[in-house]
Amino acid sequence: MQRAGIAPEDKTPILTYSTRMHYRDLVAKVVPRKLSVLDSINNSVDFRIDRDGLFGPAPEFAGRSGLHEYVAGSLGHQPITYLEFGVWQGASFKAWLAMNAHPDSRFTGFDVFTGLPEDWTPRDPKGTFSTQGKPPEISDPRGRFEIGLFQQTLYPFLERQPPAGQLVVHVDCDLYSSSLFVLTVLDRYFAPGTILIFDDFSSLNHEFAAWCDYRRAFSHRQWEPVAKTTYCVQAAVRLGVPR
Repeated sequence: MQRAGIAPEDKTPILTYSTRMHYRDLVAKVVPRKLSVLDSINNSVDFRIDRDGLFGPAPEFAGRSGLHEYVAGSLGHQPITYLEFGVWQGASFKAWLAMNAHPDSRFTGFDVFTGLPEDWTPRDPKGTFSTQGKPPEISDPRGRFEIGLFQQTLYPFLERQPPAGQLVVHVDCDLYSSSLFVLTVLDRYFAPGTILIFDDFSSLNHEFAAWCDYRRAFSHRQWEPVAKTTYCVQAAVRLGVPR
């Protein structure tokens, strides 16, 4: 029987540092390569919580075009700075040029135009989405393209032309590394009201994982859901005032 004022004896075994290192080495030998399926399982839990909870009341659309039209309409006729990361053939880029006709709006698309720089999914290996280095043809002088890896083009662009006014960022990066890079570099330019649109929000180990890690690293930043497509394949959020 435990006597008052005396803590029970803790019989939990204490692992020494060397024992922990031995255990980790043993796991690494048994599983020599990382198992992405384990990340998918954990991320599935977070995704379900976001999809059914946070995004539950948000307006839902059958496809990405409806979501984009809704977001553009909610901004009204005001000048915007639209940054798109992952342009490919330019369908969404051209759509935004058409949806926002304000003469002071500026649209910039970032892409290598030689395809994914690394594997994304088993069906989308490195090189997928290549346009042989050629950006889409557009006649609207408000639009331009930054050709190259985001890690090479974004910093110089921000030095020349830091975003101003209503900012809309279309994250169609596909890859975790690219998505997280874009979010973290742009964070200092995210004013209250900034809109983020994720084209592959349901890509658990990539865009969604990057969004989750960004939220953890920048936990002071508030946000709210704006819209989603069926099953939250695509999603849009609005950033608020930092805590």
